Amino acid sequence: MKKVWVTLVLVICVLMGSVGAYAGETYRLMVFGDSLSAGYRLKKNESFASQLQDALLEKGYTQVEIINESRSGETTGGGLRRQSVALKKKPNAVLLELGINDVLRGESIARITQNLSELIENFQDDDIAVLLAGMKAPPITEPAYARQFEQMYQSLARKYRIKLYPFFMQAIFQNAGGSYEKAMPYLKADKAHPTSEGVSLMVADILPTVISFLNQQGVRPSDKNNIK
Repeated sequence: MKKVWVTLVLVICVLMGSVGAYAGETYRLMVFGDSLSAGYRLKKNESFASQLQDALLEKGYTQVEIINESRSGETTGGGLRRQSVALKKKPNAVLLELGINDVLRGESIARITQNLSELIENFQDDDIAVLLAGMKAPPITEPAYARQFEQMYQSLARKYRIKLYPFFMQAIFQNAGGSYEKAMPYLKADKAHPTSEGVSLMVADILPTVISFLNQQGVRPSDKNNIK
């Protein structure tokens, strides 16, 4: 009898789709960050959020809607102050990309850590899954501070058991062989913000992580005929 019930359950799962699959019509993935994800001095369709949306559509994730709640110049403290407003957009998940502007302002690692911890906890309290995007401090940063900053993201990911993409701009520097000078073609004249081509590299590199993250939440391609 037990085998009969197990078989019946499996049949139902097959008919309904993958076990644990997201059943909603739209899955809202919010990008909550600073100028790097806001699309600083880029056309709307060139921004990180827009290019990520296009990339997911090409992979058949037609039910995923990218909500861009990033702001240029944003700090972790600023993110905390506007988090309650962002939550009104009712995201299912968030790609959290903040911290570098705190470094540029000389904020302590302890304060940055505390702010990011509160942001993560607030999202999780609302049952919002978090994908954390880390950053690296600029080359001119004091080495010990830079190491602590980078390690902070790893510690937060372990503490809150969330997926981590270690370095948001890693694709640009990997493509340049790790050389800051060779990365210039993918950065704007300010030598800090990505060009449209730079964003394309970033999206292509982070896409497998985003898809793995979505799959963990039970989100699968809804349009398998559109997968490229």
